[in-house]
Formats: sequence, structure tokens, C-alpha cells
Amino acid sequence: MELFEAKEKIKKLAASIINIENKANSENRGPTREEATLKAEMQGSIEELSLYLPEKALTVPQNGTLGGGIGTSTSGDGRGLGLRGPGEAKDYRSLYGSKDMSAWNDKDISFFAAVFSGRAHPGLTVRAMTESVPSDGGFLVPGELAAQIHAVSLENEIVMPRCFVQPMKSNEIDIPAMAIGDHSANLYGGFIASYTAEQGEIDETDPKVRSMKLNAKKLTGMLRFSSELAQDIPGGESQLINICGKGLSWYRDKAFLKGTGAGEPLGILNADCTIEVAKETGQTAGTIVYENLTEMVGRLHPACFLNSVWICQVTAIPQLLQLSMAVGTGGSVYPVLSETNGEWKILTRPVVFTEKTEAVGTSGDIILADLSQYVVGLRSEMRFDQSIHAHFATDEMLARLIERHDGQPLWSEALTLEDGTNTVSPFVKLADRD
Repeated sequence: MELFEAKEKIKKLAASIINIENKANSENRGPTREEATLKAEMQGSIEELSLYLPEKALTVPQNGTLGGGIGTSTSGDGRGLGLRGPGEAKDYRSLYGSKDMSAWNDKDISFFAAVFSGRAHPGLTVRAMTESVPSDGGFLVPGELAAQIHAVSLENEIVMPRCFVQPMKSNEIDIPAMAIGDHSANLYGGFIASYTAEQGEIDETDPKVRSMKLNAKKLTGMLRFSSELAQDIPGGESQLINICGKGLSWYRDKAFLKGTGAGEPLGILNADCTIEVAKETGQTAGTIVYENLTEMVGRLHPACFLNSVWICQVTAIPQLLQLSMAVGTGGSVYPVLSETNGEWKILTRPVVFTEKTEAVGTSGDIILADLSQYVVGLRSEMRFDQSIHAHFATDEMLARLIERHDGQPLWSEALTLEDGTNTVSPFVKLADRD
């Protein structure tokens, strides 16, 4: 295609877009879905035609007229048409065809609105190019919006805010780690140190190094909502962000605490390194006694105490509130569960109450953990898909949010202490009391 022909076609498309915008403005309304779709198609055509132009032809005029150059818009900067000046990089605002750079922060121009209205640039779609699971694609969630979703999620999560997060640039990653070892013989699975005389021979050691493999697991959340919500998305976007964020937090936490490791992260309760503390002799079924908690503290690795947190089944609160420790001979008691400035503590360590542990009386209803010893591999991409077909008869839409991550403890086993008999770990759980 000749340069002149490309420029003329772009001018006509730009004029058509401006006419659509002027009509909507004159009627004091936003573009209809049909108008938005048509604008998106014309903007895509402009992008394709721009490939035939030399770099200097992409310079955007500042007067907002059709006579001076190729890229034109009602704002005078050309970004409303998806064009840019020489050397400028695209951003999400230009890809969604906003008329003004500041409009991205306006509720009239948003990621969800663009997806539902058809204004999303085709460059944001993801095609069926995955490692193992075929997909019909979707939209990559902009980094700004993904950050908002994660922020909502982190406010409600237990593990992620406290764990070690390892970014993943591919489907899997190997992390080098030392073997935990047996301190009665050596450290780290083979490290030995000894005092040596001058010119004495130093013993050779062979510490064992192991490899941890993280494989990204796909977590998918589904939403079903009316087309009216999609059309009125400026008021519903914050709801979608909250639903997506809190949904992610709930299921991620559940997997990081209770996951089997088969097709999902390996949770703390099922890890080989987690120590289980048995119930007391003669303890009544389904109960929690003070000795259970002190025994758990005694099995926590000493270096983990200052980072540790209690994770307790929410229905255990009544029993914990009734637990106390006698002090001296005067009949004074000290409550085991205490509160200071809104923070609950047991034996000086913070307590988090949740429904995502096991039921009271069941193994894992109370956990003492140093979550900094748990690693989460997190893929940066988050994908959003939507469909109008599944519930066409009821005029409803389906949407799904997809994130990929993995998680497992950094320890492969509990540590045997120097005495050769007792073991400690960053993760301790209370056994069944049946």
C-alpha cells in the first residue's frame, strides 16, 4: 500500500471516530456498545495502517484538526486513536482508546469496562499458547489493576503477607536449598566444624544441597452476573475487585495451609517437616488444654519463635478464652488468650483466627508457624476472561480470573536436635483429640 493511500484511509477513519464522539457528546451520553465496538474496530484499522507509514509520519499534530498530520483526536494528542509520537511507548490507557491521558483514572474508562464493551485492544488478548492446558484465551489484567486485586487479597490473607515470595518468570523454577540435617552429627546435612591445632589437618566435609522445584498451579475463580452490571461497570468495578481479591485470598490461604501438593500447592498441614504434638494423657475428646500449647512452643525451632504466629480454628475461641494459668499460691490466674490494642496473643505470640484450619478436636485445628519458612512462587500475569454465551437466555455473563502460583515449605523435614532424640520445626500442629 502506498503512503498517500494509507494516510487518506487513516484520515477518514479518524474523522469517523470523531463524528461518533461528537454525536455522543452532543446527546450528553457515553458511546453505546455498538458505537464503542465500531470505534475499537476503526482504531485497530488505524494501527494496522500505521505500519505502512515511516516513523516521522506518526508525529501527532497539536491542533486536533484533520489537516496537519495523521494522528488526530479530539484531545489533540492522538492517543484517543491509539497513535503515539516518535519514541513514545504505549501504555494501557492508549490501548483502551481513552480520549485523554487522565481518563484512565476516571471511572468511565476502566479495564472491565473496556473488556465488556469490546473496546479492548486485540494486543491484550492471550491466545492458546500454554505449556500444558489449552485455553481459548482472555485478557491480561493490567499491572495497576492486578496490584489492586492483590492488595485487597493481602489484607485478608494469612500466609502471603508473611511468607517468602519467589517471582516466577516461567512455568517452573528450581530453588537451591540445604538439607535440614541432624544436629547430633552435623549441620545442613553434612557441614562439620572442629577446632584444629596449628598446621593440623582439617577434616573434609560434604554438605548436601537439595533442589526445590516450584511448578505454577492454575487457580481459577468464576463470577456470574447480569449484563446490567457490565453496562453499569463504573459502579460495579470496585465490587469485582473486592470479589476477585477476597476470593483469591481465601482459596490461596486454604491451599497454603491444607493443600495436598497434587495439582495444588503443598500446604503446611500436609508437609513432611510439620511436627504433630500429641494430646495429653487422659485429655477429653475435642478439648484444648494449656499443656497442648506449651508442648507446641517446645517443638518450634528456637530461631523461629520471634517470627511465629498461632493459626487457630475460629470455633476454638470459646475454649481458648476459658484457658488460664495459675500463678503462685494465692489463687491468681493468668489468661492464656490475651488481647492488647486489638491484637490477640497466646504465650506472647500473635493469634490469627480463621475457618481454613481443621475443625476443633481434629489434627491441625491449631498451628504454630513461622511463615517466613514457607515459599510462594508467584507468576506475575493475571488473566481475565468473559463470555456472554453460557447464560444467554437469562441475559447474564460469566467471567473468570486466572492466576498461577505454587507454594511449599522451605524445609524438607524436621530438624533433629544435638541431643539426638528431639525434633523441632518451623511448623507445629496439634494432633487429634478424639
